[in-house]
Amino acid sequence: MTEASVAVDHAPLPSADPVGPAIAVAAIEALYDCARASALEPDALALTRALAAALVRTFRADDVVVAAVVDSTLASKTRIRRHTLLSSPSLTQEERTFIDWLLQQRQPFAGRAQAARAAGAPESPWPDVIAVPALHHQGHPVALLLVAARRVHDRLGTPDLRVLETIAQQAAVAFNRAQLLAQLDSWSRGLEALFKFSAAVSSERDPISLVRDMAEHAARLLKADGGQGGLVVPGDTPEDLVMQSSAYWHDGMWLERTRRWPRNVGIPGVVLETEFPYLCADYAQDPAHEPPDDMGDIQYAVAVPIKNGTDDVLGFFELHRRDGNGAFSWQDAAFLESVANMAAVAIENARLGTALALKNQEMRALSARHVTRLEEERQHIARELHDEAGQALVGVKLSLQAMGRLVPTEVPALRGQLAHLRAQVNDAATRLKVLARRLRPPTLDRLGLDMALQQLAQESGEHYGFEVHLLQKLDERLPAELETALFRVTQEALTNAAAHAAAQVVEIRVEIFDRATIDLRISDNGVGFDPSERSSGLGLLGMRERVNMLGGQFAVTSAPGEGTTIRVTAPIL
Repeated sequence: MTEASVAVDHAPLPSADPVGPAIAVAAIEALYDCARASALEPDALALTRALAAALVRTFRADDVVVAAVVDSTLASKTRIRRHTLLSSPSLTQEERTFIDWLLQQRQPFAGRAQAARAAGAPESPWPDVIAVPALHHQGHPVALLLVAARRVHDRLGTPDLRVLETIAQQAAVAFNRAQLLAQLDSWSRGLEALFKFSAAVSSERDPISLVRDMAEHAARLLKADGGQGGLVVPGDTPEDLVMQSSAYWHDGMWLERTRRWPRNVGIPGVVLETEFPYLCADYAQDPAHEPPDDMGDIQYAVAVPIKNGTDDVLGFFELHRRDGNGAFSWQDAAFLESVANMAAVAIENARLGTALALKNQEMRALSARHVTRLEEERQHIARELHDEAGQALVGVKLSLQAMGRLVPTEVPALRGQLAHLRAQVNDAATRLKVLARRLRPPTLDRLGLDMALQQLAQESGEHYGFEVHLLQKLDERLPAELETALFRVTQEALTNAAAHAAAQVVEIRVEIFDRATIDLRISDNGVGFDPSERSSGLGLLGMRERVNMLGGQFAVTSAPGEGTTIRVTAPIL
């Protein structure tokens, strides 16, 4: 119990008849002090302290108790005894029993111990006492004012009780207002916490930080002095599960530290084993207690498991309070369980999101490998077409030329057929050369993207019959994967412009920013389309996938009658 000196005016009042001027002056001063304290709209604790000091001055008492009452139970209370303000006031069992009886009676009381016993009250712990429950408009007590042990020989009598009743009636309004404001504050904090809980559930964060955040919100809402949250992790073996927490919340801040609880060890271990909420009213004597190093004066604790839809335990929440701040109730445990249910949903979503991200990463890796193998196969086939099939066609062409020289001029029909065959072989060789170049242009590998795009623009304009304007200036080679991807995107865009856009002009623009980012734009003046109404074809999907594998951004801008622009932005790694 912490004690502190309190400045109380103990100037003696003039000795006079109990109903004389002295009492009147004291009553007026007390009413003024109470009115002033109430006008400041303090919280319940501040109000009890102001009233206790006023009562000491008014009645020249050695012992004063002023307490707020919530649901017929003492809440915030102040006691001034022998000039000392008790900041953590305690009551003996005898005193508490007597006060509980006063609250049940809901009536003013004045008398000595013998008179009290005669009235049917429990034995009074004070030899001389007056007490008044302050009642609100519905007749329920909202405060208790008690004065005992006067420092003068005059006993506390009816005039004193009347003054205390008047003060109590005035104080009832202030206490009722303080309780209403406290309830509004609690609702406000509850609403704010619900918004924060909702934000935490919908956010995409790892389960550890999510549980920590929700534990802090719950601790603030339930006015806990400390708390923690944790997850179930494998123990020494995968089958041996333990609870693990990475930090402890204390006095508004997180203290980093890692602790683990096997089954039935500490309150988290008990929660893991029983899968049921745990309520503790005497932490030091509880068999499951294991106080954190940062907070050794825990009196009350509550813990609940975090369980998913199949009742598997995923983790826990545990909150602590010091002595004097009130015990946790099963209603608090029920609220904490609702928080745990929200946390379970968020944890499961986070884990599903992580698993999905891993699967997407695997798919991208497979896709990248597929594209790499495809380019390798294209390069191989282009080389085979150029070296093997091309050389074979050259051989056929030379053989036909030799045969033509052997055919006599007198047989013009045969010479004409050989000339026609040579022309067909020449045309096949040309088409084979173009096909090999489209599969994998040698210029891209030998001279880089700059020359490859120039060649592609020229050939596409000649082949498709539209103008191609190339605006670029690449002073150096880019990474091979980036050059290949940008070339293929441009190639596919030109094919789409020819097949679907009915374009007359296509512009290709390539820019490099800060030697770190490359920007490629292919724009046409074709018929355009509505990207929101047309499902992406394989061409656009292929382009997008290539760009995504490079960590770049791919965008298509188009509208009916306004042409189409394809833009690629990618880092130069």
